[in-house]
Order: sequence, then C-alpha cells, then structure tokens
Amino acid sequence: MITSIFQSLVGNPYLLGVTVLLFVFIFALSVLFSGPKPARNPFSPKHVHPVEKLVSDQKERDKVLKQRFKIDKVPPNLDTVIIGSGMGGLSVGALLSRAGKKVLVLEQHDQAGGCCHTFHDKGFEFDTGVHYIGRMGPDDDDRVLLDQVTGGRVEYPRMDEAYDIVTLGDPSQEKVRKYPFMSDENKTRENLIKSFPKETDAINNFFKLLRESKNFFEGYFVLKLLPKWLARLLISTGLFNLVFKSYAKFGRITLKKVLDDLTEEEELKGIFSYIMGDYGVVPSRCPFGLHSIVMRHYFPGAFYIRGGPSELPFHMVQVIEESGGKVLVNAPVSKIVMSSGRAVGVQVQKGDSQVEIFAQNIVTDAGVSNTFLHMLPKEVATRSCIYPLINKVGESLSYLTVFVGLKGTKEELGIQAHNCWSYHNPNIEQAFEDYMALALDKVRDAEAPLMFISFPSAKDPTWHERNPNLSTCLLITLSKYSWFKQWEEGRVKHRGEDYEDLKTVIAKKMLEQCIRLYPNLEGKVEYLDVGTPLSNKYYLGFSHGEMYGLDHSMQRFLPDAAMHLRAKTDIPGLYLTGQDIMSAGLTGALFGGLLCASELLHRNLYNDLQALKKELKKSS
Repeated sequence: MITSIFQSLVGNPYLLGVTVLLFVFIFALSVLFSGPKPARNPFSPKHVHPVEKLVSDQKERDKVLKQRFKIDKVPPNLDTVIIGSGMGGLSVGALLSRAGKKVLVLEQHDQAGGCCHTFHDKGFEFDTGVHYIGRMGPDDDDRVLLDQVTGGRVEYPRMDEAYDIVTLGDPSQEKVRKYPFMSDENKTRENLIKSFPKETDAINNFFKLLRESKNFFEGYFVLKLLPKWLARLLISTGLFNLVFKSYAKFGRITLKKVLDDLTEEEELKGIFSYIMGDYGVVPSRCPFGLHSIVMRHYFPGAFYIRGGPSELPFHMVQVIEESGGKVLVNAPVSKIVMSSGRAVGVQVQKGDSQVEIFAQNIVTDAGVSNTFLHMLPKEVATRSCIYPLINKVGESLSYLTVFVGLKGTKEELGIQAHNCWSYHNPNIEQAFEDYMALALDKVRDAEAPLMFISFPSAKDPTWHERNPNLSTCLLITLSKYSWFKQWEEGRVKHRGEDYEDLKTVIAKKMLEQCIRLYPNLEGKVEYLDVGTPLSNKYYLGFSHGEMYGLDHSMQRFLPDAAMHLRAKTDIPGLYLTGQDIMSAGLTGALFGGLLCASELLHRNLYNDLQALKKELKKSS
C-alpha cells in the first residue's frame, strides 16, 4: 500500500508538491509554536456586551480619550509599551489586555484614536479618517474581531444600498455621468451592462476576475506567519505558488494591464479603477489582487459607526484599562531605548526633558518610516532587513481634506448615506499624474482631478439627536507634501497668510465642484476648514503627511517585502503593528494588530478567532 501511495505521488507532481508543502508546513508550525508557552486566549463570547446609550457628554469622553501623560500615571511592571494609538496600536493593546497583560499606549496627539479620532469646532463634529467600513455582518471576521476589542459596545449602521457613486465629467462644463456601486454585486454588474451594452463581455470578465482573485490576501498573510527560511524555501521551489495561486498570479499583474486586456473603453476603465483612492496608487503601479480585495470588501454592503469613529477608541481604551493598562496622550516618543542589542524601553519628550519608560516588549504603531528613520539609533536601524524597504517600497502619497459645516438636515440638503467619487477625466491615471506634476504656482488655479465626497452626518442615525439642524461634509483629494514644505517649520494655526490663502483657494474650488453635484448645499455653508499634508503630519504623526504609511504599489506585495514587513522584527524586543505590516485602512490596521498580538502571545490568534466564530454560531 505504501508503495502504491508513493507511486501515485511521483506520478502526480502537483499532489507531490502539496504533500511536501503540507509536511513542511506542519513541521514549521510545530517549530513556530513549540517555543514559549502560549499565553491565555484573548477571545471569549463573554467579552461581548449589549450596546449601551451613547456617551455624548464631551467631558466624559475626554476623561477616556484625553488622559494627558504624567509619569505617575504610568502603570508599574509593564509587559508592553505601544507607540501610537491608531487602530493598530489599540487593537494589539486590547488583545494583550484580554490575555491578562499590562500595556501602556503612548500617543503624541492630544487625544487617542489616530485616524479614528473626531474633533469639534464651532458646534460641528468631524471625523478624520474612517469614512466607511466593509464586512460588518455578524459572522464576518472583521466584525467578530472588533466586537472582541471594543466589548461589542459599538454599532455599525448600514449605509445606502448605493454606497459609492462614481461621477465622471467636469460638473462646470458638462452633465456628469453617474454610476452607482451597490451592496449587491450582481446589481452593480447589471447596471454597468445597461450603461455599456457593447462592453458586456468585458464587464462580465472583470467581475469574474474579481472572484478569481478573492484569495489574494491568503498568500500575502501566510508569508507574514511562516518562518522566513521556510517562506524562502517554498517560494524558491515554486511550491508556494502552487498552493497560493491567487497571490502568485494577481500580485504580479497590474490593474492597468488587466483593464487594457479587457477593453478599450476609457470610461469603463475609469469606473473600474475608481476606488484607487482607498489605497492611493495609480492603475499602472497597483497589483490587481489589492484592487480586487478593496473592491470586494464593500460588495456585501458598506457601514458606518454609530456615534462616529471615535466610538472605537473610546471603548478600546476602556478594555485596556480593565487589565491595569493605560492610554496616555501628549506623549511623543522621541527614541526607542536599546540595551545589549535589544529594545527595552522608550524615551518620551516632555518639554525640554526626557522620561524613559521600560517594558519587556516595545510595539510601534508609528509607521515603519518614523520608527526606523527617527526613533531607532541609526546603527541599529540600518542593520535591520526592514531598513532598505523604506526606499525600495517608498512612502504613500499625502492628501488634503476640506471640512465643511452645513446648516440644515440631510433631507433639506439632499445628502445621503453614501460616498461620491468625482473624476473629471475617465483616464484617471493621466489626470492624476498631470495634477501631481504641477508646480506650486499652478496648483491654486487647477481643478482637483479626483475628489472623494463624504457626508458623515447622513451616515450616523444618531447624528441629528446630538447635532440638531446641522450637517457635515468632507472633501478629500490627493496632494503633495512639497507644495506646503516651505511652511513646515511654522506653528500649527500660525503658518502665515500665504499658507492660509493657498489652502483656502484649493478648498473653495473643491467646494464649488461639490455644490454643482449637490446643489441644495448652495448658501448653507457655515464652516470651512482645511487639513493639508502639514496638518496630517502634526495631528497624525506622518513624516510627510502620507495617507497610508508605506506605498501600496506592487513592490510592497511581492514576497521579499511581504516576508520582511511582519510583526516581529529582527531587532529583539521590537514589534510592528498597524497598516504597514498588512494594508491600508481600518481593516488592514486591525489585522496588523492581530498579527502583532499573535507574536507576543505565542498563539495563532487567527485560528483562535475562527474557533470563536464557531462557538458563537453554535450558541446563537
């Protein structure tokens, strides 16, 4: 019998490869998880509690989100110090706390939350970075994980069925064409076929490719879990590509190549590319696998957050405090302290003095560039295999946000719970490159070729209870740090008239374009403010105001970068979390936290998450 099995394997190379891979994989897992004893499983159905009434009193919220750093607030006997309170930092902090660990999260800004934070000004409340979320069904991984780290006390109202509206054409010169993306994949496909009947085959083939590439992230994810020696072995022998076919195929073909092979219809290509703003890379540089994952993320429906995005950090901070941890703000980390080649602490800058805090492990959610270029001693950073990737992968682009306060309800203003992606030119890549190539003196007269329009007040069903007869709008476009660099040494809100004039001119042009699309907004604007790349740097800690940390071009998703951009670094005691080890957005940062906590707890938390889902399903 053994002989016949052996002959069968030899006669079937694919089966042989899978068998060898399975053997090596099991062996690797035994090595990987036979080290330190696994910590306590952080997941439990008992962690999920009923949703409660929103805490809307700002003073009460500030007691949680704005706890200023003082040395006497630092808990004793820390297990882990986490730099940064974005979703990556708070999620790993909450998971470690669920496992009984004591953590300290340090935030350089004056409130916790990173891109989840909200701010209030002149009676208006604005979100800053989370505009919609996908995969929030009760059985989705994302939802189950978020419920664990927030205590289940956050609700996610569904947005309109048409969650994204793509508009093509210049509103000032012609009637724009509108294309809705629906919470039903088939409806979206059918609507596009009605608009482009001659392109039926191209449209059907595009959606077929989206389905074929749906497992792209599996291979990418596994490369971050396997020991590097094993990952290299599997890649070099071709076995990895045999098993993770979607990753192998769709990580090496660009979105542009796929679209060019499907059709010559430029408008259809522009529609298919519209969501590039969610990761900030033009079609010729984006792996199709990434684009597919982002598009499919919202097909089951798009969701918002009841009470606004700050609800997430508001409840995650409380989870961390339940185990004796703390989240402290106004605590900029200037240095990671090393001893005998190991990261052992951090140095917090307080005025002209420094405070050193020590722990067994140091986790950074400040981004790879910030960490390796500014926080680590140069001689330590440059010896790491991660250091060359900063230039090899590069930083993502920056962006500019216009915050608009409006008088009136959503019904009066004709706004809905959706996003609008406005493009003047269907050739998105050409329009993008032309705009980004402009010199500073030309920017003020140019129209932004890409604009994301969001109405947070229309997405949150509790908004008008808290903010009667007021509404908000966000306008976002891509930008360049170099356009604003000359003012980088100025103090926030005191950068001078030229700076204020430039950003106001850009903002007013964007607002005019928005009003052409939503004419009921005319005459209802009561508040206007602008966040530039310098604002992003100041409030969010990004070196050059970058939107998504490291760039999301093809280079980042190839095996070499994928293997090295992992939670456990080659510097003992130092770990990474957040979007730089996974991908852009709330979900990417959240699962970056899961990967990091897996390393620190010596557990495969993804497997634990799947086991929890089964347990929840049985009890429901």
